[in-house]
Amino acid sequence: MAENLSTDELTERQIADYLTRHPNFFAAHLELLDRLTLVHPHKGTLSLVEMQLERQRNRIKELEAELSIFARLAQQDQAIFLALMPLQQQLSTCTNLAQGIEALNQWAKRWELQQAKILLFNDAWQKHPSLAPSYWLDRKAFELIRLERFGLRRFYLGQLTGREKALLFLPEEYPIGSVACCLLGAKTGGKSTALLLFSARDGRHFHNGQDTMFLQHLVNIVELHLTRWLANYTENL
Repeated sequence: MAENLSTDELTERQIADYLTRHPNFFAAHLELLDRLTLVHPHKGTLSLVEMQLERQRNRIKELEAELSIFARLAQQDQAIFLALMPLQQQLSTCTNLAQGIEALNQWAKRWELQQAKILLFNDAWQKHPSLAPSYWLDRKAFELIRLERFGLRRFYLGQLTGREKALLFLPEEYPIGSVACCLLGAKTGGKSTALLLFSARDGRHFHNGQDTMFLQHLVNIVELHLTRWLANYTENL
């Protein structure tokens, strides 16, 4: 059984690599465009062209949402707008979660932070073999932290206990002085879908009482991209 699965995965990669190297393949096999169909989770069976148009429409909606957020931000706080614009440009070019986290991580280091990372709640997204275990966070295990640290808020800034650090960080990511923890996808009172983390070696860098306006705008931007990054791996449950 395991051998068959490995063979199927290898074949899919070979097909994807071949089509990437030969972008004019369908131009020479137009009859395939009429025969190929894809299953959309909400709209049933679609042709390849219909699926491409659907993806383009969705991307246009995403871009409009991005522009709307930054238009409001430019009017409200020019300093935050100028600080976040380079990050937004970088995140827009990322096509998957790993690239998105790396862009966030590099941006965080330019602000003299230790690290940025995103953890996905295990009951909010469908597992995929391309997403390593280090990307996942068990909601039940995190619930005690949420109750003690967050309450009804979406942000926690401060220090963590050794047990809390062990749940959220890998051994090679230590030492952890203080953190900014941001819940993603919890605007409407529903369950959060992911956790955005920033860490600093200085235990006083993040602390209770700090203004979270910058983080709020940052969370809005990351939320715009998260589903798109994960679309290459899995569909949201």
